[in-house]
This record gives sequence, C-alpha cells and structure tokens, in this order.
Amino acid sequence: MATHLNIVLWKANGLARHVDELNTYLRFRDVDIMLISETHFTSKSYIRIPNYTLYDTQHPDGTAHGSTAIIIQNTIKHHLHGH
Repeated sequence: MATHLNIVLWKANGLARHVDELNTYLRFRDVDIMLISETHFTSKSYIRIPNYTLYDTQHPDGTAHGSTAIIIQNTIKHHLHGH
C-alpha cells in the first residue's frame, strides 16, 4: 500500500485539446489524483484516460467554458457520492 498520495491541481483552459499531454504527464509523474479546473467540457465532451476514472462537471449554461474534473487512479478505491 502506498504511503503517500500524489495530488496535482491544473488549470487546463480546455482539457480536450491537451489529452495526449495529460496522458503523458499522468503516466510519468505517477499521479494518483488530478483536480482540473477550466476543462471547458460540455455534455458532448468525452475523453478516456487508461487506468484512471474521470468525474466531470459542465458549466450550468451548457457552453464550453469553466467546468471541472477529477481524475482518480483506478487502484484507489473511490465512488461518486450523491448520484
């Protein structure tokens, strides 16, 4: 069992256009949890990150600005509460 968590905070300014960079960073920095602001996700946005679960929110008006995401390594027990 790990004795520490590697948690990263990132202001992405549009996550979909940084997916390759994100995958590389997560893999080489062994990130456990990444908190992301400014994803600019909408209900049509989707990215997949191998070995991670992504939870995201969209801006209430449905347009591509603001928004947040949490990316958690699958080896960490977690669940989405309240849904």
